[in-house]
Amino acid sequence: MTVQVRAIGVNFPDLLTTRGKLPNPPELPIIPGREIAGIVKHAPHGSVWKPGERVAGYVDHGGYAEEVAVPHDRIMALPTSADFAAGAALVINYQTAYFALTARGRLTSGETVLVLGASGGIGTAAVQLAGALGARVIAGVANDEQAATAVSAGADDVVLLTPGFASRVRAMAGDGVDVVVDPLGGDLTIEALRCLAPEGRHLVIGFAVGKVPELPTNRLLTRNVEVIGVSWTGPTRRRGPAFAEVGRVLADMYDRKVLRPHVGERYALKELPLALARLEQGVVRGKAVIEVSG
Repeated sequence: MTVQVRAIGVNFPDLLTTRGKLPNPPELPIIPGREIAGIVKHAPHGSVWKPGERVAGYVDHGGYAEEVAVPHDRIMALPTSADFAAGAALVINYQTAYFALTARGRLTSGETVLVLGASGGIGTAAVQLAGALGARVIAGVANDEQAATAVSAGADDVVLLTPGFASRVRAMAGDGVDVVVDPLGGDLTIEALRCLAPEGRHLVIGFAVGKVPELPTNRLLTRNVEVIGVSWTGPTRRRGPAFAEVGRVLADMYDRKVLRPHVGERYALKELPLALARLEQGVVRGKAVIEVSG
């Protein structure tokens, strides 16, 4: 189906694509961009979607455009109360965080979650969703400005990710946290493993700091903890309805005001290089979104 694009989410994989650093890189030339929101322009015969409907969707590539073809099984209806920017922000970050916490992390109400990089797009999504699922949320951030963003997203506590932060987390959480949400990688991953309570789960979502850590497997053994990979694009390829199913859950949460994507920066389409540069510098708070005029 074809969608007239009104908003585009800016994501770390887009940045890696433009820098030639994406694992298993696509064949060039290619248009980056993975998450969009807009209006259905054309839907094939028999589709559940109709022209004029407001939707958000996921594509492997090609989202940095005014019009894009989207697979029918990677489309979700926009929440009735959401604008296009919020709709675009609900796609990758929120679907990934929901899949991570529920399917991979097996989070239950009353558990404690540490979110690394809690002021970014994935981080603010994970903070909000963990809270909505009944967890206590500790936000891991780099400075006071990031702390304010994480608190506004709903974090219960904040810890600065300076050397030795595990001891401070454990002081907050007793025997440790039940789940770590980790989109950062590097040495922060190694320190975060020390934050886990026995039988805790460490969710690996990405390596935004640019380094894949070498894990101390003795720590996994002595504490009976798990390190779990999270890739939302896998389930969307294997099970067609998955994207829409999660989309309905998120849309309901949005309409009940449980979720509110933190759209920290908005750009015009011609400002895409600036948005990507700021993402690379690590200065974007919440989600950066490109708005496309109609």
